[in-house]
Order: sequence, then C-alpha cells, then structure tokens
Amino acid sequence: MAWSIRGEFENRGWDDVAAWFDELARNSDFTRFQHMRDIVESVRTSHAADRLGVTTSMFDLCVVSLEAGTWYYETIRVASPSSLLPVRDGCCVLTFDGRKRRRQASHDWQEHPVEQAVPAFWAMVEDRFGITR
Repeated sequence: MAWSIRGEFENRGWDDVAAWFDELARNSDFTRFQHMRDIVESVRTSHAADRLGVTTSMFDLCVVSLEAGTWYYETIRVASPSSLLPVRDGCCVLTFDGRKRRRQASHDWQEHPVEQAVPAFWAMVEDRFGITR
C-alpha cells in the first residue's frame, strides 16, 4: 500500500509532535508507541531537526526533507502500531514513497524490531534524503 502526501504539507514541527506523544502517553498505555517517541526525540536532539519536516496521520509520522524541494513527492512514513499499514507486534515499519520523475515511482517498505527503530529510521533518512544526524 503506497502512501504519500499530495498537495500541501503542513510541518507540525518536532516539538509539537513530541508534546502530542507525551500527552497521549500521560493519558493511556502508550508503551507500544515508545519507539515512535524515541525517533521523534532522536530528531529533536540531532543537528538535522531543521532539515526534516514532520506531520502526523493519526499516529503515523510522515517525514520529508525540507532541503530537497521534492517534499510533496518524497516521504518517509513511520507506521505506528495502530496504523492502517500492517505492523506486527514488536516491529517498526518504515516506508518510503518517491515520485521525483513522472511515471517513475520508488517505493520501499522495511520492517525492523522496535529496538532498531531509531537506527533504521536514520539509515533510511540518509539513504533517501542524504541527511545525517
């Protein structure tokens, strides 16, 4: 299942997303989402926070490069445990959907144990956007 942002992208900002996840964690058992909070925190404390845009689709994260000028067409999605994408217990699903050129699509789907969510996220960011921590 391919997923990308089309049209407008409104960057919520990493601090706003972190505060939202913190609020959800205070009001419910959010332990299944801890790897998502860890990814958000790793970006907030990196040197790349101002180079990556973020928004949410329910609980999923959608990340774009703010430098590439292709952010309508290239997105990394971190699927949450309650995503419409199939996510197995104890796993993190990352997808990349890119459409830089007309009729040439790129789609990547990766599943990792939640313990590897942060390094897997950064590996995809570096590979697809050329951005490092």
